[in-house]
Amino acid sequence: MNKSLFLVVLFSALVIQGCSNSRPALPDLPALDAKVNLKTSWRTGVDGNFGESSERFNLVAEDDALFFVTEKGTVYELGQEKGKKRNAVSTEFKPSSGVTRHGDTLFFGTYDAKLIAVSLTSKSVLWEKTLSSEVLSEAAYAAGKLAIQTADGWLSVLDAESGDILWRAKEDLPSLTVRGTSAPIIADGKVIAGFASGRLKAFSLQSGNLLWSYEVGKPEGRYEIERLSDIDGRLVVSNGVVYAVAYNGTLVALSLDSGRPLWQRSIASSVGVAVKGELLVAVDMTSKVIALNAKNGTEVWENADLVERDLISPEFFRDYVAVMDRAGYVHLLDLNTGEIAVHKVADNKVPPGSRMVANDKQLFILTPNSNVTALSY
Repeated sequence: MNKSLFLVVLFSALVIQGCSNSRPALPDLPALDAKVNLKTSWRTGVDGNFGESSERFNLVAEDDALFFVTEKGTVYELGQEKGKKRNAVSTEFKPSSGVTRHGDTLFFGTYDAKLIAVSLTSKSVLWEKTLSSEVLSEAAYAAGKLAIQTADGWLSVLDAESGDILWRAKEDLPSLTVRGTSAPIIADGKVIAGFASGRLKAFSLQSGNLLWSYEVGKPEGRYEIERLSDIDGRLVVSNGVVYAVAYNGTLVALSLDSGRPLWQRSIASSVGVAVKGELLVAVDMTSKVIALNAKNGTEVWENADLVERDLISPEFFRDYVAVMDRAGYVHLLDLNTGEIAVHKVADNKVPPGSRMVANDKQLFILTPNSNVTALSY
């Protein structure tokens, strides 16, 4: 593909991200004989769905419950087994990202640069803190502290009880970026954050001192649109290794302790990866699903049957890895071969409303017609 055509295609893809009504029809699904009876366990209606991007909204599955916030600013707690509503608290805020949970408190960010703490027990807003810019990903919690990134390149760490800012770090933004930020991770006393500059950085949780920095996505090319190198996908920490992927085509595994690169592959993605044991699964920019050995980066399998179906982040679910496309179909891929075992419409052929999350029995999704759906087999 020549450079002029590449720029036209890439620009069109960026426009499409912000204008869902103009998206082209998806290619047909590959025919298959279902090997799994994937069925709906339950479906529960809530008072809203998600904001402008489903990848920014999440469901937290902990303590036999699901926790989340809808676009209307209502935070929920549902039972995982049957989807029964245990708690709901309405707020006046318009969320721009998903939730973080600590005990009975849920935290979420807003378009007008606020971080909100809501108590499910007292059914009240505990505090709100104005940050420097809109929040486009959920916070991370550990040891009484919250780490949050804003769209202007600031990483802030706050006291979770009071909302007071303890320290901040700034990363300069390129002149052109993909709209979004990755969610930071707190692990081993470090705050790990990916930035629009393509850099992945580790800071001391206590002091904010920079511990290491690594350039995952190196800006290359003559034009700004060619130099997009944002780290917007989900970061993963597993067994002392940090996994990150940049928009311009680098997937890297780094030592959590030192930031030293262990291996890297040329894979471009905006949705991040999933890791389970020694298997890493990534979805690239074309919706090709790729499985790698998490220890050394060697390819285990590749599946191109769902190319151009706009897949969201992968999620491990029992003996399979689940992916979901823009038409609302969930696909289960065999962990050993990558072969598709089943297609299943999550909820009335609507696109995903959140990143999927699974326990050892069910797969959960918030869909745009204001339902939370649980699938099982």
